[in-house]
Amino acid sequence: MPAPFLEPLEPGLPPAVSAWVKGLKEVEAHLGKWAFDLPEEAFWWRPKEGVNPIGGLVRHIAGSSLRLAAYALPLALPEWARKGREWELLGEAEPKEEVAARFKEAWGAILEALRGLKEEDLPAPVRVGSQGVEAPRVHVLHHLVEHAQHHAGQIIYARKLLGVG
Repeated sequence: MPAPFLEPLEPGLPPAVSAWVKGLKEVEAHLGKWAFDLPEEAFWWRPKEGVNPIGGLVRHIAGSSLRLAAYALPLALPEWARKGREWELLGEAEPKEEVAARFKEAWGAILEALRGLKEEDLPAPVRVGSQGVEAPRVHVLHHLVEHAQHHAGQIIYARKLLGVG
């Protein structure tokens, strides 16, 4: 099976939106391969104090992606996504299955919302963050994918450091 970026454009979507869908599918595939099959202890392992565990990175990818998506798309935030970065990365460990289920729920919601975008929607300004700074929707959504890919790379590296699998 080819990597998502090698697949054809998503039918009916603007090319940029298709590329973001493919990028998010790639993140999902990476997490499936590098995170979700880990035992609980390895999922929450920290090589040293202050370093993010794989479980925290998964939580952060889901939560931050939902928050970014909510600025740019008609998407409601679940309560857990409002807890923020500190809880996601540094909060207490919780069952891996709960983290994985929230990630899958978030990814489904984001992908569904992306599929509703039209080319003319992309340049519109949207308010971002607590200060309400305006940015083009296209930039916010591109950053969402880049940010998720960035942290997926950290997960791959951490898994390799673990030497598990």
